[in-house]
Amino acid sequence: MVVQIPLGYKTSLEDIAAVISSILEARNLIIICGAGVSVSAGIPDFRSSQGLFTTGALSKDLLDANVWNTTTKALSLCKILAIMHQECSQASPTPFHLALKMLDEKGGLLHVYTQNIDFLESKAGLSFGIPQMHSPQDMPRCIPLHGTLETLACIKCCYQSPLHLHVSTLVTGCLPLCPACEQIEHERRICHKRPRTSGTLTPTIVLYGQTHPAADHLAQAIMRDANGNSKKVKPDVLLVASTSLKIPGIIAAVHKFSQAVHSQEFRGGYRSIYLDQKPLSSKWDGIFDTWVSGDLQIFAQHLIRSLSHQFDQSIDDAICSKDSTTISILVQDLSSKASFSLKGKKHIFLNVDHPFYIPEI
Repeated sequence: MVVQIPLGYKTSLEDIAAVISSILEARNLIIICGAGVSVSAGIPDFRSSQGLFTTGALSKDLLDANVWNTTTKALSLCKILAIMHQECSQASPTPFHLALKMLDEKGGLLHVYTQNIDFLESKAGLSFGIPQMHSPQDMPRCIPLHGTLETLACIKCCYQSPLHLHVSTLVTGCLPLCPACEQIEHERRICHKRPRTSGTLTPTIVLYGQTHPAADHLAQAIMRDANGNSKKVKPDVLLVASTSLKIPGIIAAVHKFSQAVHSQEFRGGYRSIYLDQKPLSSKWDGIFDTWVSGDLQIFAQHLIRSLSHQFDQSIDDAICSKDSTTISILVQDLSSKASFSLKGKKHIFLNVDHPFYIPEI
């Protein structure tokens, strides 16, 4: 049976000490992030009571892989994605994202797999991208499972371009033509060769019914993390945060990682942790050891405090101006661009538009 641990602003650190301890003591921690991780950054999720699907702001059929074949739907999705990109670009990492970076600096964080397309993990300072199997030692810390809104890619030649360069085209409901294809066609015309159709640039997000262009790389990364890499490193703790667990690929990954962590020797605590406001069904018994029910940003605040103590730094350290090089943590009224350092660690620079607010608990 899954142990439930309620979480609220009155929850004391002692109430969730076993969960925090499991995360901090992990030598090879795997984290899977869902859409709820970014809600407090102003980016809505999809399936909650205020989600895009529930409110009607975005219909599920617009995220079908065939959308680009339907002019009306493609026009609507182009406009929506342009707006979403602007929202993501203006959004700041949340305390949970900050906790991810602190865990990375501490050591023991194996990989973060994110379902989000908002690239906030990258903004928080985690190395970010699709792993390349020919150089596994250089695997990025955070791996996007569903692509991101950072780039556009040609459906014909795979040329990529930053999305922000094409927002003005997308808001009109049009997909921009691929400049690489256009250049090839220009050269063909000069040589009096038969003309061919240029490709168009589409956002590098994975739609329903669409095969991920890097599916093989992702599958190999998940299998290697679950089964052990060349150094026989296997995950010993799994944290799944704010995901509805509706996507088949995510369900399969959670089962695989849960099996892996439960096969490892671990001195006490919880091996597999689910963090979300929505309850777990009984089908997840044996997969998760505990369900921390509540706002994950509150959990992140507890985790940050414990991390700061572990680094022998208090959350109440003096707050410095933006021109300073060191602060212990970002709090209300901090300047929009600042850095902080963990004792004995290199500086971490966060470029944010709005300060984090971490209230007293």
